[in-house]
Amino acid sequence: MAERGTYVVIEGIDGTGKTELAARLVPPLLRRGHSVSSFRSPTDKFLRGEYARLLPTDSFAAALCFTVDRAMLRPEIESALDQGDIVIQDRSFYSTLAYQYPGLAAERWRELERIERTLSIDPDLVLYLDAPVEVAVQRMEASGQRDAVEDEPYLSRVKMKFEQMFQPPRWVRIDARGSPESTIEQAMNALLSAGL
Repeated sequence: MAERGTYVVIEGIDGTGKTELAARLVPPLLRRGHSVSSFRSPTDKFLRGEYARLLPTDSFAAALCFTVDRAMLRPEIESALDQGDIVIQDRSFYSTLAYQYPGLAAERWRELERIERTLSIDPDLVLYLDAPVEVAVQRMEASGQRDAVEDEPYLSRVKMKFEQMFQPPRWVRIDARGSPESTIEQAMNALLSAGL
């Protein structure tokens, strides 16, 4: 029976380099002899489309699209962990909670949190990529990936919610203001400190 793997999620506002970090962590972990599985949320194209369709009129229903997507992905993550893999995931339920926070009344947000925490797997380690909102927006604009709704006031509220959810030692803050290489070095140090 394989020892249970480690579930690592990468969080932070858009423009902090989550997707690039998730990809670039895999080779050094493989070189260290680990088995690695990678996932990116959301995964289902239909649900991603439904999220975009519903968001302008019903933020709660839109958020549930990502919740369903995550529930569908859960068996794959659990299987990889049962096989002893290090699971690296770009975004988790924390992103859903942070990104829906500005658009939901407090009671609806708490209901979303209850559903998310019931259906999701708690990560063993959260690598939180931290960069100023203006830096993240500049990066998104430079890459042409900025969403129309992701203005600085909105992302500032999302970042505030991430900060409220930040819980060391399970959450590790990674300074994402610098180069991708600096971010990767800090992330690998965090993984090594966690015994990986």
